[in-house]
This record gives sequence, C-alpha cells and structure tokens, in this order.
Amino acid sequence: MKKAALILFSVFLLIVGGCSNNTSSEVDSNNNSESEKGLTGFQVSKEPVDMKIHLHHFDGQVIFNDDWPTFKKAAELTNVSLQGVAPKTSTDSQEAFNLMIASGEIPDLVQGTKADLMKYGKEGAFLPLNDLIEEHAPNIKKYLNEMEGLEEFATASDGKLYFVPFIADGEAQKGWFVRQDWLDKLGLKAPQTTEELYEVLKAFKEKDPNGNGKQDEIPYFSRISESLGELTILWGARNDLYLDGDKIKYGPYEEKYGTALSELAKWYEEKLIDPEIFTRGAKARDILLGNNQGGITHDWFGSTAGYNNLLKDQVAGFKFETFAPPENSDGEKIEPTVRDPYGDKAGIAIGYSTKDPVKAIKYLDFFYSEEGRRLMNYGVEGETYDLVDGKPVFKEEILSSPDVPTKLHEYGVQTLFSYHQDFEYEKQWLNPIALKGIEEYSANNYFAKPLPPFSFTEEEEKKITEIAADLKTYRDEMMQKWVLGAEKIDYEKFKNQLKSLGVEEYIDLHQKAYDRSMKK
Repeated sequence: MKKAALILFSVFLLIVGGCSNNTSSEVDSNNNSESEKGLTGFQVSKEPVDMKIHLHHFDGQVIFNDDWPTFKKAAELTNVSLQGVAPKTSTDSQEAFNLMIASGEIPDLVQGTKADLMKYGKEGAFLPLNDLIEEHAPNIKKYLNEMEGLEEFATASDGKLYFVPFIADGEAQKGWFVRQDWLDKLGLKAPQTTEELYEVLKAFKEKDPNGNGKQDEIPYFSRISESLGELTILWGARNDLYLDGDKIKYGPYEEKYGTALSELAKWYEEKLIDPEIFTRGAKARDILLGNNQGGITHDWFGSTAGYNNLLKDQVAGFKFETFAPPENSDGEKIEPTVRDPYGDKAGIAIGYSTKDPVKAIKYLDFFYSEEGRRLMNYGVEGETYDLVDGKPVFKEEILSSPDVPTKLHEYGVQTLFSYHQDFEYEKQWLNPIALKGIEEYSANNYFAKPLPPFSFTEEEEKKITEIAADLKTYRDEMMQKWVLGAEKIDYEKFKNQLKSLGVEEYIDLHQKAYDRSMKK
C-alpha cells in the first residue's frame, strides 16, 4: 500500500507542479477580493464557510469528528465549519496521511507532523504561510515574535512556514515509580543511587513482595521498549543527541554507552528486567500492575500515578509512588525527558488548493487567541467546564473519568491541533501522587537540558534525515541483541559501525546549526 502511495504521489506532483509556484501573497491577492467589513468578534466571514480537514493521530485513537462540541463552538464564533475527511476505519495515522497526499486531493486543512508538513509543503502540497500570517494572523504573529525558538522550529529549510504548530505546556513528563507497599513490606527505602536501584530490583525478584509464594515478580517493566534507552542515564550515558555545555554529542558514540548496555544486559540476564520488555507493548502497566507483579517503571506522571485509583480495590494495599532519579555513576540525578514546547512536532497546514487561504489562516489564528486557547484546552463552558473565580474548572463527570485525556478527546478537547496547551488543565485531574512527583522534579530541576530547535539548509536537512534513520535502526537493533544476550557486546565494533553510518557528520551538522543559532 505504501508503494502504491508513492506512485500516486509522483503523479500528484506532476499535477500540482505548475500550481505550487505562487507565493502566499499572490494567492492572497487572487482570493481575498471580498471585503469582509462589519465582522464581529472572532468572525472570519460574514457568510458561513465550510472547510475540510484531515486530522488523524494516535493511530486512529483521535480522528476528526464533525460533531465535536469544541469545533461546533468554534464554528459559532468564527462562522467556519469543518468537515473531517480522514478515514475513520484506518488504524495507521501515517498511512492515512500518505494516502491522502498521494491522492492529490489535499483538503483545506491538514494535521500532521512537522517533518511531513514541511516535506510536502516544499513539494507544493501546502501553502507557504509567511505572508498570510504577517497580514492576517496577529495572534500567530505575536507568538512567533515573542516565544523563543518557535519561529526557528516552524521554519523549513527554504525559509518558509508551512504549518501552524501545536505548542505543549508544562515541564515534567516522565518520572520513576516504585511499589511503595513492596518497599514497606521488605523494610526498604526508595533507591537513591543506581547501586541501590539494583539492590531493590534484586529484592523484588527474590523476596516475594507480592506474597503469593512464587518468584513471579517483574522488578523493572515498561510499556515502551525504547524506554530502555532512557535507562542508560543511570551510568551517565545518553541514547541520542544531547547538549553538553555548548557541544552537541551523540550518546551511543561515547564509551559510557557501552558500559550502560553491559549493565542492562546483566540486569536482564538476572531477570531484573521484564523478559518481554521488547514485546509486551502498551498494555504492560495494565497487565503487570493488575496482576500484582510489576515493581518499578519509568513513565508519564499523570497516567502512571492514576493506577493508584484504578487498582485500589483490585490489589490490596497497592501504592505506586514516585521517587527521585537515582544518582548515576557520575554523581548526578538526571531525568532525561523534559516536556519540550515543540516536542510533539505537530500542527496544521493549509492545502494548496484551498479556495480562500485568507479565511483559513484567520480561522487558525482564532485558536491562538485566549478564547481559542481556552476552547481547545477546556472545551465548551457549561458543558465540560465552569468558570470559577474567572478560571476554567472541569465538571465532575470529566474529572471522575478513569482516563481524563481520552474523555476530553470525545469533545474534541486537547487534540493535536494548532494552539498553545495550558498545563493547568492537566493539574486538575492529576493524581496527588503525580502532582507531588512533578513538583519534586521541577523544584530540583532534575531535567536534562533539551536540545534547541535547529534550523538546517535544505541540503543539511536531507543528509540529516538520511543518516538519522540509519543510526536509529542500527542503535535499536544492537541494543535489543545485546540486552537479550543474542550477541556478545563489542562496543568498539559498534562504534566503528556508527562512524561508517555517518555519525560524525551527523553531529557536525547539528553543531553547525547550533552555533548559527547562538550567533543570532
């Protein structure tokens, strides 16, 4: 199917090629002949406007629904109604996006990743937005001017903006969790160092903390196999690019990475790590915590702390509490994840064939206003929230849901659209244990310094994309082989292969981009 999509896309390029050379100002002059005098409030048009949107993310967990109250309210305010065109039966968001592109039938608005929207924008599928934003989108323009790194993040290698970003809010996202009831039973304390973490994992494996007379505990588990890479920080290593002072480095290309993988392989051999870590998948927390078998994990604060409520009647004495990152071999407590404002790398683009790009950008600009931001973060007043002392407070039927984010998605709230998220929405439904963990991690600033948004030339971007794919494939393949014991660890051979795949050029290209950004 993907091959077919590529063939169709080549045909699409032939069709679009002659239409994609307009600048946004040229498009504007041809489509903004109507004088929209007398508009009130957030109105985009005096007459109702219908637009189509492709919005399909989380592999079909969120697909645009024409009946979402959030967007119905937006239609009342702006006079623009959206109709979803993404396939509701598809469970592969990337495939749905590829087929939409390949068809050549690009709707007015398209939700997608930064990489896809930039790539196909440069090929003519989406309009450049620079002039449209400058002339018709004061709210978006304000963000681009005032939010550090946003314009650089959203600008493609040809100097044009092809999408309006989703901007995340907050800082803490992941942290360490341990079965506190197990620690209490065994007379242990939450581990403070990597060595203590190892001892706690061994105790969980050998001393039957779940009390069923079997050695069936899974000391460390994760629902995301790639998260093993995050554990390399326990030995001072990193799993990807990172910033060390003013130097860009690639963690797997440094000796500490070999040490980290050797230790993880040892932990796996001693059955301290879930034997199905690479295959158990997204239900790992449900299964292992629900069966009273899982001991320690590193995962999102909000959803993981929520198991204290979900399992309070199922597992006697269940306490799954946060603890600080263990001090690593370098004497540092570091949380390798941080909620990057642009970390979701998603947003909304305007299709090349939209009838009125001015109305489209004005519609998107609404969601960057305070009213639009509140609508996307909290929904419709009186339906999903009430104003209390001037602040939106979710209704009890929302807060009592076992999965608040999923419940909000039913209203079109908190979708990956184009707006600035408000972390206060999350604080309302977070378990007190999650809030305590977030406050501790934030107060102590455990977070690793995030990489800045990079701006590359077209040639650099092409080379980086090519090298990055090869590096990731090889890194993940070797991590799995080494941890599972399928292949003896040979770090020098691994490092030489990274070099042959272009890791030094990869680092150098990022360093040059970083140095350029520092001179601005």
